[in-house]
Parts: sequence; structure tokens; C-alpha cells
Amino acid sequence: EPVSEPNDPERDEQEPDAQDDLAEDESDAEDDPELDFGAEVAAARAAAAGLEVDSDPDPSLGDRPYTKEEAGLRSKVGWGRSPIVSVAVIIVGLFLLVATWSDFAYFLHFGQSAPRELGQVGDIYQGGEFSERFDNEWVHLQGEPDVQHAARMETREGWVGFLRLIEADASLFVAVPRDTEKASNEFPGEFSGRIVRLQDSPQWDKLQQFFKAEEIVDLVDLKPASVEAALASTGQSGALAGPELDLVTGGTTTLGADEQVRVIARMPVGMAQLGRDTWKTQEQAEATIAALGVPWTFVEKRNMFWVFAVWTGPNAEVDVFQRMTRALNGGEDLVGADPKKGALVLPRRATYLTTAGDLQGKEGRVSFTYGENTAGTGWVVSGDKLTEVGLEDGRLQIPAKAVEEVRVERQLAINPKGYLLMVDQKPTDVWPSAVMFGAVLGVVLLNLWALVTTLRRRRASAAA
Repeated sequence: EPVSEPNDPERDEQEPDAQDDLAEDESDAEDDPELDFGAEVAAARAAAAGLEVDSDPDPSLGDRPYTKEEAGLRSKVGWGRSPIVSVAVIIVGLFLLVATWSDFAYFLHFGQSAPRELGQVGDIYQGGEFSERFDNEWVHLQGEPDVQHAARMETREGWVGFLRLIEADASLFVAVPRDTEKASNEFPGEFSGRIVRLQDSPQWDKLQQFFKAEEIVDLVDLKPASVEAALASTGQSGALAGPELDLVTGGTTTLGADEQVRVIARMPVGMAQLGRDTWKTQEQAEATIAALGVPWTFVEKRNMFWVFAVWTGPNAEVDVFQRMTRALNGGEDLVGADPKKGALVLPRRATYLTTAGDLQGKEGRVSFTYGENTAGTGWVVSGDKLTEVGLEDGRLQIPAKAVEEVRVERQLAINPKGYLLMVDQKPTDVWPSAVMFGAVLGVVLLNLWALVTTLRRRRASAAA
């Protein structure tokens, strides 16, 4: 094949055209987007390999770009992390902090050498309220547990018995660890451990369901004088519903019109029991009763004795009944416990159920609808005998001075703002939760710092 020589005249004629073609190819390469994309890929690979590449300058550093060390530090502290990730970590962390805060707060009492002494339940709970807040404290408390209404539940730690402390109504419970489900319900009257709000305890829902099903009734004793004064203020039904009434244990309360009230009255009579082995017939027993010289009436015949009502007068003292007992036994005290032999005279009390809205008071007497009460209406003197008290328009009237007690029956409902004392739980027992709280707190703070740093950098970039 012929080859041209450098001084070949035809070669000189062709070289300008070849140079023009090369210039056109270079121009096309600059305009080709595919070639530009390839250059970008090459630059990215070079950056990943740690090669020097051009980069945008950091506004805070002037025109100088990041060094390799600064770029690595920037990645480690999270400046390059998406703010969404930091926000997500912070939100999850806050939930964990809330969940473990209670245990962490209790752990802070680890410096105590002994639990705080609270004394008796009555010292910290009066008038339906606690004297102060006791949340998450390590305490020692004395109180009488309600063993008749004890709940048993199985937890991760084993079986636990839950008992109500009677003096605090339904506002204070204790959780006592048990060896087995069938362990005895006998508990001492002293408890030490961690005290928390009932509504914050894991067993709150089950406790509420259990004690609601138990239908525990609390008897609240009112001062009879306070009741009499309230009734006498209007003389109409409903006078007892609304005003403040004094409690025997101190403090006051108010009643609703439909609240059930138990009226306990002492009758001005004694109940004489004459054994049927000593007095074979009712006539013999009546003759002995008549010899007392006081108004009387026959009440009933029972399997072991005859029953009579004998007049003693209002507010009779104990010696009146003792004197009558000796007279019926021929001047001797009652010997032996056999009710079929000898005689015995006892005071008579009657209990009536009504509602606060039905009670009335007028002219020294208390009245209420007798309704379905089964206790006797009482007796009044009629000559040398006693006759039963009759009803007036279905209402029974008794002397106000005869009322010894007035009680209100209230079904107890657990107070969610009350307390649960978890027996034998010490501050050091919750150290794992305390450690978790500290670790989560550190993660949250680190991500919060990273988020703030990223937002500041972006704001600075936007301003530049």
C-alpha cells in the first residue's frame, strides 16, 4: 500500500481538512449530555474513593471547601443526617422517658437508709383526703387490712394479694407478695414499700373490676344531734338532703335524697326471756312477769324461752336490767348459760331503713315511711300493759331522743387518685429502669443537638 511522505504535496492538502474534523468532534463531545453524565459518574466515584474533587464551599468557612477531616466529622455528628430521622428518634425517646420516669424518680430515693415513717392510716387520711402527696416514695405505714375482700392476681413476679386498708375507705390499697395462690390471707398491720397512684399501677383496670363486683358497703356514722337539728330546721321531707352533717369520726358530709339511711333507736322497754325449763307454761311465766309491777306484754314463744316486753322508761341504765333479772330469778343473779333455765332482761334496740329524703322531724319526734321494715314499731304504756305503736299514714314516729345512731350506707368505689403501696419494693430494685432512662435521655439530647445544628446550617445556606 502506498504511504505518503511527509513532504508529499497531497498530504499537505489533506491535513487542514482532518484538523477541521477533529475540532468538530471535540465540539460535539462538549455538547453531548451522555458524555457529561459519564463525567459526573466518574467524579462521584472519585469522591467515594477519597480522591480530591471539587465541592461547594461552606458558608461559614468563606470560599474554602471542606477538608477530608471536616467532612468526616460532619458525618459523625449528624450534620448530614435528615432532620426527619432525628425528629423520629426524639419522639420515640420521649415516649420511653415518660414510661420510665416513675421508676427513675423512685430510684432517686436510694440514698434513704430507711423508709419514711407515715404512722397510722388515720394520720394521713382524714375527711376523705390525704394530708399531702406521697407519689413514688419509700414509706412505712400501719393500718387494718380488709381481708374479707382480698384480691389475688398473678404478675410477672408471681402471685400478689391486693387488700384495702379500711380507714382510708377505697383510697388506699396494699399489694403483698404471696408464695402461692392459696397462701393465707392473714397479713400484719404494718407495710413497707413503694407507694404509687392507683391509676398508674399496671393492675388498675383489674382492681377496679374486682372491687366493683364485690359491692363493698361503707357505713358512715352521723351525729344524731346534727341530724335532729337538720330535720327540725324545716320539719319537711328532704330536710336531711343537702345540708352539712357532722360525722362521729370528725368532719362533715352531705347526703343525697335517695341515699339509704339506717336509724337505730333504743326502745324504753326491756326484753325479758324466761326459760321454758323453769317456766313450763305461758301462764306461769306471765305471773312472774306481772310480779315485777311494771307495764308488760307477751311478745312470742320460742323454742327455749318465753319473750315479754317490760317497761323500763327512756334511757334506762344497766342496773335497771340487772335489778329486773334478779327479781325474776328469785333475788339471785343468772347462773349458767343455758337459755332454757332462769330469766334474763336485755335492752331493746331496733334498726329501721329509710332514705335521707323521706326522714322528717317535728316537735321532738322523727318520722319516716315504715315500708318493708321488719323491726317492731315499739310499745307505749296503756294502763298496766304495753300496746304496740301504730302507724300514721304509713309512717312511724319515734322520739328524737331515742335515736342512738344514724348511719349512711354507701357503696365504695375505688378512688383512681388514691394510692397503692407495693410491699417490699425498695428504690434499688428498679435500677434497670433508671439506667434505661439515663441512656434514652442521652440519645434524645444528642439527636436534639444534631437537629438544631442541621437546621442552623440550612438556614445559613439559604441566607447566603
